[in-house]
Amino acid sequence: LDAMPGMLDLAKAGDSGLAETADIASNILTGMNLQAKDMGRLGDVLVGTFTRSNTNLQMLGETMKYVGPVAASVGQDVETVAAMAGKLGDAGIQGSMGGTALRAILNRLSAPPAAAAKALKKLGISAKDATGNMRAMPDILTELYEKTKQMGDADRAGMLKHIAGEEAVSGLQVLVKQAGNGELQKFIGTLRETRGEAAATAKTMGD
Repeated sequence: LDAMPGMLDLAKAGDSGLAETADIASNILTGMNLQAKDMGRLGDVLVGTFTRSNTNLQMLGETMKYVGPVAASVGQDVETVAAMAGKLGDAGIQGSMGGTALRAILNRLSAPPAAAAKALKKLGISAKDATGNMRAMPDILTELYEKTKQMGDADRAGMLKHIAGEEAVSGLQVLVKQAGNGELQKFIGTLRETRGEAAATAKTMGD
């Protein structure tokens, strides 16, 4: 009952069946440690993302399924994760590909293996704050941009590959660029202001 109004709006806004929408939304709610009463917020964020990026509800569902639990465990909120998923989608890194890339990036920043730890140390970047919690992703990504922007292309690519690993490096390159030019932060800000967007989009789709 708590989730149903937001679920109906999301289904209509995303042109998706109710059963499929419920499956996608409940996976994300659980993965991101959100409650049924947060369904309205989640719906607004998802609609705000897929109407402003090269993704759809199904792609976002796949991405969030892979990255959600890891993101929630290191304190990243749903708006930040959705914005990163949208920016990856714009670069063609969609669905499960985007999810596995984001999951790898978050895992390797929060608990860096040897190559990643060495690269981060060389750049003078720590993904954690003084209390051992992970910093906000846009801050880390912006710092990566600032510390690598004077490097040659090959050196920068190599450094980011050490940090993200072979499979996720293209995703990290996209996110570093989007944080460096401020577009990622702008998108996150927009998603924090999307209250009522799912209902408004559902109304448009139903007209």
